[in-house]
Amino acid sequence: MAILLERRGQVPMAPETKKASVTTILQEGFASRPVFVVPRLLRIQDAAKYLSATTWQIETLLREKKILSFVLGKRRVVDRLELDRYVECRNAEAKAALRDSIASEASDFLDPSKRSETNRLETAGR
Repeated sequence: MAILLERRGQVPMAPETKKASVTTILQEGFASRPVFVVPRLLRIQDAAKYLSATTWQIETLLREKKILSFVLGKRRVVDRLELDRYVECRNAEAKAALRDSIASEASDFLDPSKRSETNRLETAGR
C-alpha cells in the first residue's frame, strides 16, 4: 500500500508513535536528495523532548501562559516557533541577570565604602 501511494506522489500517513516524527520525502527530479520535513506543531510529549524537559514542566508553562498552545482535533499542540521564542526569552533574561551581577560586583569592588570588613582589615594590615 505504501509503495502504491509513493508511486502516485503521495506520502503515506505515519503511524501514531510517542516519538517526534521526521518525514523523509524525495523531491521531484532529485531522487537521491531526501528532504526532511520537521513538524511545526508539537504535542506536549514532543514539546517536552524538544526542550529536554518533562511533560509536567511543559504543562506548567502552558497553565502559566508562558507558552501559547491550542487544540487541534483532540490534541493540545504547541508551535515549535513558540518554544524557540520561549528559549530565546529565557536566554536573554539569564544574560541580563549575569550582566547585572557582574556590574554589581565590579561597582562593589571599585567603591571602598562597600567593601566588607574583612577586606578593610586585610588592606589595613599591609
